Amino acid sequence: MRVDRQDQQDEFSDEQLVFSAQNDKAAIGELIARYICTVEFLAKKYGSEVREDLVQEGLMGLLSAVRTYRGDKNVKFSTYATKCIKNKIISSVHKNALISRVDEADLEEILGGGGDVPEEIVVEREELNELYDKITSALSEQEWQVFQSFLRGMSYNQIALSLGTSEKAVDNAMQRVRRKLRSLLR
Repeated sequence: MRVDRQDQQDEFSDEQLVFSAQNDKAAIGELIARYICTVEFLAKKYGSEVREDLVQEGLMGLLSAVRTYRGDKNVKFSTYATKCIKNKIISSVHKNALISRVDEADLEEILGGGGDVPEEIVVEREELNELYDKITSALSEQEWQVFQSFLRGMSYNQIALSLGTSEKAVDNAMQRVRRKLRSLLR
């Protein structure tokens, strides 16, 4: 199926456009047009304001959804795409927060006369980014949320309430997080 005209594009379902998007840039453009409001909404929801970098991350999540969507899984593309967009934006927000914490620590060390040379700081930051990427790819979304809440000092009960789950589920997630982190850091 080739999508040639705008009025024809409006007739196609998202799933049909995804199928066409492999060979047709117009189909990709139509999907972006359909989902840009969702991307901007999620960027604002998770970034406190619509920032261009979060919108770009969300669009990358949408394009990833187009590449990886499988119609045989009985999931609507809109549901799958929204989840991919949200995950990409949240991952970017967490990564930026982690990097900004490192930046603040580096700045304090530099101002405090820590003696590190800028090259060492860059290398350390790159190593931290690599570690962050390994951790985020190893943990499921639930494990990541539990882990972040735990690092913020929340109790298992508080985490369970904030995530709408049981303390046992939180404990199980933390056990998996610990196991995965041990294997990553060996």
